Amino acid sequence: MQHQTSSAAATQGTRAAKRAPARRRAKGFSLLELTLVLAIIGILIAAAAYNLVGASTRAKTQVTKSSMSTIKGALSSYNIQHSSYPPALQTLITTKFLDDKPLKDAWGREWMYDPRGRSRDQPYMLGSAGEDGQPGNEDDIDVWTMDK
Repeated sequence: MQHQTSSAAATQGTRAAKRAPARRRAKGFSLLELTLVLAIIGILIAAAAYNLVGASTRAKTQVTKSSMSTIKGALSSYNIQHSSYPPALQTLITTKFLDDKPLKDAWGREWMYDPRGRSRDQPYMLGSAGEDGQPGNEDDIDVWTMDK
């Protein structure tokens, strides 16, 4: 009787040993699971890249607005001292109302400036054509409306 019991135990032990590698293989990831993880990582990378590109545009817009505020202050100072606005922005540099630095927006383009204003509330025109460089569309930045 004991012999049969030990033989049965040996047979069960052999079966368990044969099943062990199958269990180890079942613990790995399937091709579908790996593909799904890679797809999710790809989507996250694409979203991060999209947001970084948008951050660059927002930063350049903010730098342009800050520069316009500085120029606006220099124009006001010039107007107080000369009772008129300068014919060109370069005059602000030659008369020392602005530091000697390039008069360009964050995209490296010349400012749009006209000393003749649109109204009493807007005695001159100062702006940037924005990211696309084309004046007259929605990405333009105007000194009078930039904070609204």
